[in-house]
Formats: sequence, C-alpha cells, structure tokens
Amino acid sequence: MRLLDSRRLTGANFLLCGPGAVLDISVTDGDRELLVAAWKRHALRLLAELHWEDEELTARPFSGGVSLAVSGPVDGLYTATELNETAYEAARDLIEGGQRHLLVRAARALRAEYRDEERPRLQRLLAAAKEKATPVLIDEEFLTLGTGRYSQTWDLFELPHPDDVSWGALKAVPTALITGTNGKTTTVRLLASIAKAAGRVAGVSSTDWLAMGDELLDRDDYAGPGGARIVLRDRRCELALLETARGGLLRRGLAVERADVALITNIAADHLGDFGVETVEDLADVKWSVTAALDKKSRLVLNAEDPLLMRRAPTSPAPLCLFSLSPSAPAFKAHVACGGRGFTLRRGRLERIHGAKIDGFLSAKKIPLSYGGVARHNIANALAAAAVADALGIDLSVIAKGLCALGNEDNPGRANLYSIGGATFLVDFAHNPAGLEALMPMIEGLPAKRRALITGQAGDRGDDDIRAFADASSTLHFDRIWLKRMDGHARGRAEGEVAALMRDAFIAQGHAPRSISLSKTELDATRAALRWVKPGDLVVLLSHEKRDKTRELLESRVSKGVT
Repeated sequence: MRLLDSRRLTGANFLLCGPGAVLDISVTDGDRELLVAAWKRHALRLLAELHWEDEELTARPFSGGVSLAVSGPVDGLYTATELNETAYEAARDLIEGGQRHLLVRAARALRAEYRDEERPRLQRLLAAAKEKATPVLIDEEFLTLGTGRYSQTWDLFELPHPDDVSWGALKAVPTALITGTNGKTTTVRLLASIAKAAGRVAGVSSTDWLAMGDELLDRDDYAGPGGARIVLRDRRCELALLETARGGLLRRGLAVERADVALITNIAADHLGDFGVETVEDLADVKWSVTAALDKKSRLVLNAEDPLLMRRAPTSPAPLCLFSLSPSAPAFKAHVACGGRGFTLRRGRLERIHGAKIDGFLSAKKIPLSYGGVARHNIANALAAAAVADALGIDLSVIAKGLCALGNEDNPGRANLYSIGGATFLVDFAHNPAGLEALMPMIEGLPAKRRALITGQAGDRGDDDIRAFADASSTLHFDRIWLKRMDGHARGRAEGEVAALMRDAFIAQGHAPRSISLSKTELDATRAALRWVKPGDLVVLLSHEKRDKTRELLESRVSKGVT
C-alpha cells in the first residue's frame, strides 16, 4: 500500500462537485475494500471534529489502486489535504497492523491548522456572493467578484465588508469552456477570430498562449484554471474563451462555477495512466466534468459522431447543440428531428438547423483552414466553433466572417502548409492516433509524387498506444520516414526505446527498414527532409518539440510569394 499523489482540487472536478482534496493510492485488489471502509470511518470522524459534517467523500477504484477524495471549504483546502492524508494513514496502519493512530491528537492538530487557514471575512463575502448570485474566483492570493469587465479583485488580506461592495456592478462576462482530446486549440483560435469580427475583446487561455484581444500576454501552456483566472480578472475582457485541458481538470478542477456554454470536441485515447485515468471511458468522465459549470440557461455543444459523448448526452444539465460533418449521422439526425439545435455540413456548406429552420451560412471551401475543403478535421472544428459562437449570441453572418479571417499563419502548428522548392510541407501537432487519423484525409487529398513522414512520440504512453500511432497512418505508404528520438520526453523509458517501437510498427506495415531513419531531434529530421525533397513531394511533419524553431526553419526556406 503506497501513496502515489496528494493534491488540492480548487474547483469542481470528476470526483467532487466542488473544491476538496484527493489521494491516489496504490493498493491490492484484496485490500482495496478494507482500505476504503477504514478511510471513510476515520475521515468522517475527523470531519465531525472540524464541524465539517456536510462535506462529501468519494472513493474511485482503478487498476491497482484507488482515489480517495474529500470535499472541503475553499479556505480550508490545506487542512482538507492533511485530513485526507491522516485518515488514509490511520486506515493503512489499521490494515497493516501497525501502531494505533492517535486520531484525537490528529484532530486537535487539524483544528489548529484550520484556525490558521480559516478566513471569516472571506466566508462572509462568499456567503453574500452566493446570495446575490455573483461569480467568484479565488486562489491563494486574491478574491475576484464578477468576471472580466464586470469584476473587482482584492488581496485576501485586504477584503472589504460585504456592505462596502458595489454588488450591482459585478456580474459575469459571457464564458465558454472548450475541452476534448483533439481540436481544442484550433477551435479556440477560430472562436477568437469570430469574437474579433463581432467587435468583442476576447480573453483567451489556451495550450499555446494567453491573449486579450489582439494583445499576446504570454506564450506558454495556460489551459488550466490558472490561465482562466488571469483572463477572467482582466477588466478589458468582454468574452472569455477558456481551453480546458485534461491535466488542469485532474490536478485542480474547474476555474469557474458557471459557464454559458461548454464544448467537448471528441474523446480519444491520450495520456492514459495518469491519476488513475486508464481507459477512454475514464477520460470521457474527466472531460464531462465541464458540465458541472452548466445549468438550464447554458448550452452544451457535443460531437454527434463521438459514441462516448452520445452515451452521456442524456445526462447533460444544459440544452444540447450537436455538430457533425454529416447530417445523416444517426445521433445528429435524431437530435434535429426532435427539434434540437445542430450545425452540420451539407453539399459543401455549413448549416445551422433548429426545428424546421435550416440556415446555410458559409461554403467550407471559403474557410482558409479547410484548404479548399480537404482538411475535414478543420471543417469539424469550424462547425464546433460556430455552435459555441451561436450559443454566445453571435450572428451567423459574423460567425462566417470570423471563420474566414483566420489563416494559416494565425494557427501555428495546426495543419500548416509550406511550399519549399516546389515541395510541400504539412506541419501539424497531431500527437495521438485519433489526431493523426483526422489528418489523414487531408494528407490523402494533397497531390504528391512521393510522401515522407516525420514523427515521434513521448514515453508516457503504453507500447500499444505507441504502435497504434504508427498504425493510424497505415492507409498511406510513405516513401521515407524519419523517427524523432525525443529523448527529452522519454519520461522513464530508455533513450531511443519509443522510436524503436515505432520503427518496428512501420516495418510491420510493410515499410522497408532502409526507408526509416532515426533522428535525434525534430530539427535534425526536418533538415534531413529538406535535403531529400524534390519538386512535387509532400512531407508530413508531426511537430511536437521545439515547434517554434522548426517553424522558423521552414519559413526561412519558403519560396518567395508562396504561403
């Protein structure tokens, strides 16, 4: 029996309805039930000692272990973490026959710790905010009431009395949560372009950057609650577009208690094995936790072609809007037949369907990221973005304008085309089998005398997942393959181990061993491909590491006058 991880959850998550603490424990199947029962008994006793009787306990088993979660007050999460760990230690000692845990002494220590952590003035403000239905953002330093242009922020040590707050000026800006396995970042960028076309200052937190309108605030991964809070505290923000990634959901939970719309693009195997999330069903549960921020006045946008999402759709707390590349997709067809709202592609045009009304509003070929209609995955992203923008009250004509305003150069690392010496380089961030499968129609649709592939994988995936990534390209034969070793992302594996697994998978597909080379880095592989290509060739570069430097190298070689 071993503690794997202990963390605070600052918002709603897939284990709890609100903030709290969670432990991941390695335990045998035979001892799991004993552990959970003993942990619950000790945790309930400690909660009672703290007068936290209304808090929630949850145990979620996974292969070889269990997650133990306890909710707690937002000003007591460190105490909640200590309580959870104490209850686990007492349960472990009971099962393993160690010395008896002194719970009474532990309870006294927890009460003292919470006295240090407790903030009565904060509690009064939170109670008043709840009574007035005012949005709240809180972290270890600041409290914000309202969001964006309708917000005010205070240091936690300088909080006002509720009677001194101008409550009438504090409310929420329209807010969208965007999650899923693939397509999140491109969809957020399309939405930001739509917001700009609508004349709105959009605050954007995403995997690649943080932005406020046209101003780039920082380049880094801000797809967690920390990035969301930065956006929502900026008084320039008129509309919040928050990419909500798996890691942030698992480590901290949601940043907001309520959103106007949430989008789940799709669910596919990716990063399985972290925090007890071992299957795509588990991953779907994690992504579905964004629905905790929705109510009957919100809207949930789902991919009608994703069976995992469609199985969960009936449990949505908000009205649904579905999107699909085909109006004949069974779930989509049934949804709109019952009067549901939907966005689809019919005869090359994007359509909105609601009841008996069908509004065609844009030719897919006019969307720059569709590359003349061959990039169907980006057409799906455009449909998803249109559905979210529609839920935010933006007109179809403005949505069309925004979708057409985002070009190749505005979406770095996502289906970018470069023409170099008569050859074409397709650069994309596809990093899991589903992402590569979505890209394959575009690859097949691009003319090529010869095709080459540059790819690699990080070491935090199982052997089968690594082989599946290679298998996802099996519909095409590549004349040349460069495998990036990516040793900086080995994550516990031996150097070159992942590349060797991928090499064997490509050979099993029928690629000749001599056509496959190993490169130490992505830049090395790209330079080798630049030496290999001839006019009419296509190189597919799946860019993961040092993406900016790779893009700079290609842009320095782009033929004059060619995008």
